[in-house]
Amino acid sequence: MLLEDLKEKLKAINLEIRENNYEEIFALYEGNEEFRKLSNEYPVTLEKVKEDVEDVPPFTDTRSKHYLSIYNLHNELVAVVDFIDGYSFQDKNNKNALWIGLLEIDKKRHNSGLGTLIFNTIADACRKNSKTMIQLGVIKENHKAVKFWRKVGFDVLREVNNGEFDLYVMEKSIG
Repeated sequence: MLLEDLKEKLKAINLEIRENNYEEIFALYEGNEEFRKLSNEYPVTLEKVKEDVEDVPPFTDTRSKHYLSIYNLHNELVAVVDFIDGYSFQDKNNKNALWIGLLEIDKKRHNSGLGTLIFNTIADACRKNSKTMIQLGVIKENHKAVKFWRKVGFDVLREVNNGEFDLYVMEKSIG
């Protein structure tokens, strides 16, 4: 239901979810040089893009993980979002939570309000589906991303290291 509501809400703002095209996603990733550098040049291959799109975290129901390619009216890939419905940092089976693994906006559209618009659309769909919180992890050195998530109402829940990066686990209560 959440996915259908999100599709409907995006359509209302002239955005559309389409089938994932690995080459276009790779180009979107490649265009964000700052994030690539912060994330050790990840992903560097189409195979890594395929892993991002298709891999499901351990102990996660495959029906809960969604990787969405978002296009505008001009058939341009403008963003991708990866989320797990019913997952939180503290409780991998929290049906009232949503975990955002990635929200990547096309570099040419940074500072245009598109990220906020897409996030608010996700939050609205979550509210409609009785979600009470959204969580995510962000690389601490990714100052622009931290600033963005704070701007849309997220607070740092805790600092962690995932074996590769120092991260802020951030949370926003919704409802």
